[in-house]
Amino acid sequence: MPKKSLEFGLYPWFPGYGYAHIHPANRREFEALEPHNKVFEKFDEINGWLLLRYGDEEFKVRPELFTNVEPLPFTFGEWVKPASQPNGPVAEITDIYWSPPEDAAYFALRQGKRKLDGVYRQDQLRPA
Repeated sequence: MPKKSLEFGLYPWFPGYGYAHIHPANRREFEALEPHNKVFEKFDEINGWLLLRYGDEEFKVRPELFTNVEPLPFTFGEWVKPASQPNGPVAEITDIYWSPPEDAAYFALRQGKRKLDGVYRQDQLRPA
């Protein structure tokens, strides 16, 4: 099981903010990720850069745009199952999205190589 992150947060960057917020080595990948409304794991801070993780990717960003969100019970790569199917198939968390109107995280899942349709609230999932 992956190590739990101590902090989760949002990094609502758009290209219009300029590229000074993103480390030069990460600019192309970060822009392609379209980070708005995605939940990142903050796992370190070095020389004025935050180190964020989204899925299997890691990024260095300036701290000014980072906003913490509540701790989450699950993170990337963890195995879960739908709460409505305790004996159902397990799935891996691949993406974590943030819903500002609900102030809540939603989790996208995959079984094997197949992404499951829709997203799930944390109360709809259980550890596998």
